[in-house]
Amino acid sequence: MLPMKHLIFLLGLLLAPAASPKATTAPTSPLPAVLTELLAPWNRTDGPGVSLAVSIDGTTVSRQVGMADLEQGRPIDDGTVFHAASLSKQFTAFAILLLEHDGRLSIEDPLVRHLPEAAHLGPITLRQLLNHTSGLREQGSLLAAAGWRREDLVTDQQVLQMLLAQRRGNFPPGTAYQYSNSGYSLLAEVVRRVSGQSLQAFCQQRIFDPLGMRRTRFQDSLAALLPGRAQSYGPTASGHVRMPLNYAVAGPTGLKTTAEDLLRWAHNFTQPVVGDAALMARMREQGQVAGLAPGFYALGQERHPYRGLDTRIHGGRDAGFRSFLLRIPAADFAVAVLSNAAEVDAAALAYGVADRVLADHPQWQAATRAKSRPSRRQLRAYAGDYELFPALIFSITTDGRQLYFHTGQGSEPTALPAPSATEFELDPSSNLALVFEADDSKPASALGYRIGLNGTLTAPRIQLQPFQPDPQRWPELTGRYDSAELQTSYWLQIDAGQLVARHPRRPPIRLRPYQADTFAGSDGALQKVVFQRDAAGEVTGLRLDCPLAEGIEFVRNEP
Repeated sequence: MLPMKHLIFLLGLLLAPAASPKATTAPTSPLPAVLTELLAPWNRTDGPGVSLAVSIDGTTVSRQVGMADLEQGRPIDDGTVFHAASLSKQFTAFAILLLEHDGRLSIEDPLVRHLPEAAHLGPITLRQLLNHTSGLREQGSLLAAAGWRREDLVTDQQVLQMLLAQRRGNFPPGTAYQYSNSGYSLLAEVVRRVSGQSLQAFCQQRIFDPLGMRRTRFQDSLAALLPGRAQSYGPTASGHVRMPLNYAVAGPTGLKTTAEDLLRWAHNFTQPVVGDAALMARMREQGQVAGLAPGFYALGQERHPYRGLDTRIHGGRDAGFRSFLLRIPAADFAVAVLSNAAEVDAAALAYGVADRVLADHPQWQAATRAKSRPSRRQLRAYAGDYELFPALIFSITTDGRQLYFHTGQGSEPTALPAPSATEFELDPSSNLALVFEADDSKPASALGYRIGLNGTLTAPRIQLQPFQPDPQRWPELTGRYDSAELQTSYWLQIDAGQLVARHPRRPPIRLRPYQADTFAGSDGALQKVVFQRDAAGEVTGLRLDCPLAEGIEFVRNEP
């Protein structure tokens, strides 16, 4: 129902709980039985699966189900190595903190102290990179807009070159929070320049080997051999197909590991072998935007309360790989989930274990859900248009009895069930919901797009103006448009009565008008296009907005 390919999964988590006596927690049901129950849907020989490991009060239990390689008929076992995607950020952040502990840098350092050629990116600090407050444009969106395709090889050097070509960001550093893979690519480069080692070599020497993480490494070369590697799969109507990864990028992603190795890493937070108490305290420091309370992100982890307990989490997803690491220090509890099936909800599995084994913990609070129904006044306050990502607009309407949802692209409105006065189910099977603030005294300023237990994205309210497309004027928009930042060009043409953008390395992209001089692209590479005019009304260029990469300027050079 939703264009999920446009939703870049952006989440990770941490912070220390209030001091309290350590409680010994007995699982409410036998842990092996809990894991068998939760993993039953993936216990098959004709599909990918899951590796899950749990540690509670020093006792570790792991289970593996499904297949690591469908072509070779190889099942997942405790030595199967998975791509951990954005969970990698914890290790990159920790590497930076180890260098700070060594006295070789400070996270308050300006980026230019270590990457002088990044001066034009603005006064960004390493702390802002660590906590996603740098304002950098998202590297994946930049590469796609520049013509990279999913099947293209992407390397660290290509990413660095693209980031250093940018001349502005999404917002001034330190003024907002926005998840950024780009920031962690630059942090990996800082590790390389300060230590004189690649991120992989540094982490191998300083983290993986000391912690006994024998099957963990950063893959910084696609040519590297990885014994026990799981393949990546996505679902189709007739089974599964491969979803290969074609990049060797280390920093924001790139970590290859096992569930049991991740528990060795989790254990280091409570009983440090690598680092010390001061370094661990540093890693709990939450990011802050000027004038606001500290945010939930803390140097590679997020902190979120859950059932009365503080959690520290981070997840990841690339191609068909899914990962999630949940730690609950007050319960001496950690669970690591790794999967090679795109349809697996790794966060739901991790929290599902917690729900079943921690219910007797003295701080545990049972889940409650308000049963009140939204009033007519609330429904009117919620109705409106909201922009989740550029040109990805959620239109919410009401008939006074319930809310209706559509994407504003000719789709039929869909009624939204309301479990409570502020929550509306968008897709119960995927645990997707829209959430509003309870205030009904004025129109809602934003809605929350909740992705199950993985987090919530904010979509601000926008005001769309009455608009009638005028195809007769589209020829004045045609021509060649060049971007110095992306080092690429698009040719805009009229094809079968539609405005189409062409690029030598991508299929044609249809542009659909929805406001004056504003078009939505049929491909995320050109998500939102706003044409620019001079005082005489002549088209001089366009501004491109993509998910987490906004304000990219193109100059019109050939009308």
